[in-house]
Amino acid sequence: MNSFQIIRVMATTIFAFIVVNISAQNKNNYEIGINGGTLIYLGDLTNSAFGTYKGAKPAIGVFVNKDIDPYFSWRVNLMYGKIGVDESQFTTPFWKQLRNFKFSTSITELSSVIVWNFLGDNGAKEYSRFSPYVFGGLGISLLHVTRDWHNINRGAFDNKSTAIIGLGVDTLHRTPTLLPVIPVGIGFKYALNNQLSVRAEATYRIGFSDYIDGFSQSTNPSTNDKYYGLSLGVSYRLLANNYRCPTIRR
Repeated sequence: MNSFQIIRVMATTIFAFIVVNISAQNKNNYEIGINGGTLIYLGDLTNSAFGTYKGAKPAIGVFVNKDIDPYFSWRVNLMYGKIGVDESQFTTPFWKQLRNFKFSTSITELSSVIVWNFLGDNGAKEYSRFSPYVFGGLGISLLHVTRDWHNINRGAFDNKSTAIIGLGVDTLHRTPTLLPVIPVGIGFKYALNNQLSVRAEATYRIGFSDYIDGFSQSTNPSTNDKYYGLSLGVSYRLLANNYRCPTIRR
């Protein structure tokens, strides 16, 4: 069994445990949900501090949320997506088309976060239709990095340049497979009724590797690679049979 299979088995086991735990406790405290969106790479190969949406690929996730008190809840997320960049797509700066690095990295991320609901109406009998929140926690990402440097225009670079010397170091460096991350983000929830809500979120991941894109010494080894996600989703609150439907504050 490889590392990809191991983490997926672990994730499935954790979610199964949570589901079983839900069935044995007060369902009013739990929400389950699914979301979809995209992941955006922030690193040395992009041409913008905010990343690029060229070649953006879909990402999908599921989560289980448990209310702790009116303001705070605990959430477990499982997400799968991809990031990637092809420098040949960029016309500025011009040297990116000469370097021509590209990569694609698949990401399976398991995380646990604490969510702060500003309005303090978690599980309340009267709650707002619109609820903004922030969150942060810890996670582990399983990576599969595919990198390609074969289209570099070597004649355009001096043999003592960072791109040439650093590339020799990078090709001998193993890319990460397990990466600790710190996910932090902001979102809002809009209640359609007492059980069903729609959500929008932006999640930034602080990473601890400069090889998420497969390159470091040949690009800029002083900063680590990062990625963030934008998503839309729906959540469903599990209600006990004796639960009285709450009134929505308008």
